[in-house]
Amino acid sequence: MPLNLTSKFAFWISGIYLAVGLAAWTLPLVAKPGESLAGIFLVPLALPWSLTLSWIIQRTGIDSTLFNMVFLLVGILVNTIILYIVISWLLGKGK
Repeated sequence: MPLNLTSKFAFWISGIYLAVGLAAWTLPLVAKPGESLAGIFLVPLALPWSLTLSWIIQRTGIDSTLFNMVFLLVGILVNTIILYIVISWLLGKGK
């Protein structure tokens, strides 16, 4: 199924969001160990999943860097899918 103009726009916007999210996700991985604010760009991009992560950490006691990073990566991917669907739906309603 070829992409129409509406889905191309949604594809590009969600692709830009994903690229920015992946850049923010890799920043804590390449930062020096003493840089405590390396993940500051990741937290707002992964909302509301970053808030859910803090709730999971409080409830279960799992406080692993690997778990946190994978959970926030999945949050960014879910947000990208939601962004694509919402933009496609909104632009499709205008027809």
